[in-house]
Amino acid sequence: MGLQIETRPLLLGIKTQKPVQSLEQPRGEQDIRQVKAEMIIDREWPRVIIDQYECFAEAGLKGNLDLAREYAELGKRVVLEYTGRIAQEGDRFGRIEDGLPARAIVAEIAERNAWPEYDFNVDCIPKSRPKIEVVGHLNIDWRLGGAEIDYRPRKTIHYYQPGKANIYVRQWNSINIRHIDERA
Repeated sequence: MGLQIETRPLLLGIKTQKPVQSLEQPRGEQDIRQVKAEMIIDREWPRVIIDQYECFAEAGLKGNLDLAREYAELGKRVVLEYTGRIAQEGDRFGRIEDGLPARAIVAEIAERNAWPEYDFNVDCIPKSRPKIEVVGHLNIDWRLGGAEIDYRPRKTIHYYQPGKANIYVRQWNSINIRHIDERA
């Protein structure tokens, strides 16, 4: 007597559906406002001022007021020198009593007054340098403007569909036991 045993295993099947995910990032909104820079220029045109008064004054070319002052000083000096000379001549005449001949004193004074002494000299003018002044300016001032930036980001759009796994039985397990008659 024989037995025939036939078995079939249990087979499982898995059916999967992949997950789906998508990300979308929309562009943000951006506003830029440019503030203009400002340049401020303050200027005074350059001028060259040359003062040659001192140079001309040394050459005798003076203003009326300065000439009046100079000749007033010269007049005072000449009067004082003349007064001194007259006093000196008076002193000389006073020595006549000491026995000096009056004729010799008068002749000496007359000769001195008849032939004045002149001083000749060479001089270079002008001795002073002219005063040179440059006036004027240039001022540049900047007021920087810059930029005002406003940025508004947008949210990310996220889509996700989860995956699935379906498990099913493809083949059921079974055991068949048969009796086989060996006589036949």
